[in-house]
Amino acid sequence: MFGEKYVQRTPKSKKLFEEARKYLPGGVSYAIRFFEPYPFYVSRAEGRKVWDIDGNAYTDYWMGHGALLMGHRYPPVIEAIKDQLNLLPHVGFSHEWEVKLAKQIVEMVESIELVRFTNSGTEAAMYSIRLARAYTGKRLIGKFEGGWHGGYDALHIAVSPPYKLPGSLGITEGALKDTVILPYNDLDGVREIVKGLELAAIIVEPVLGAGGFIPSDPEFLKGLRELCDE
Repeated sequence: MFGEKYVQRTPKSKKLFEEARKYLPGGVSYAIRFFEPYPFYVSRAEGRKVWDIDGNAYTDYWMGHGALLMGHRYPPVIEAIKDQLNLLPHVGFSHEWEVKLAKQIVEMVESIELVRFTNSGTEAAMYSIRLARAYTGKRLIGKFEGGWHGGYDALHIAVSPPYKLPGSLGITEGALKDTVILPYNDLDGVREIVKGLELAAIIVEPVLGAGGFIPSDPEFLKGLRELCDE
């Protein structure tokens, strides 16, 4: 991905990656963090910038998988974290902040009625599919070409071309037999494929991430909503 100039500027990252390969599969703790010839290793961050262990600065468009909306080390966030660490860092019990956050989400997003917190996008997608099947009594799930919904086996297909193949080794045909692959931004194509099928749900990204950052047409999403209501 990067050339000789990158290698010359990142000798410490190269050395650390060689060490990482001894203890982490592929040298990384998450597959998407790897790129050729090796990833750089971040040592500090501030605002929109991160610095690697070799001292190189980068503008961060990733922002903690999208979680750092205010940038790195935003002072009010840092102070709030410090205050909470002195009170209740982590417990396995219910607490008032989960209620406050759920209430705020429901009040901010009109379509959300109830909130269930999960540990990852994979877990959220898995429970969503299970809930849809339990509620409808149906088993088929519609999933779009180029869509990425985490590591849940039933959705880990058609992430990248060729779209008929699983996104990883180790995924069985049985895990995918109830997944229906659909064309993105093609409402007529979707209608043709799902005709006569009983789907429990259709899962969709408003903007395809892994599929190339392709935005959906507003009429496409509106049509999907109407199709599901039918």
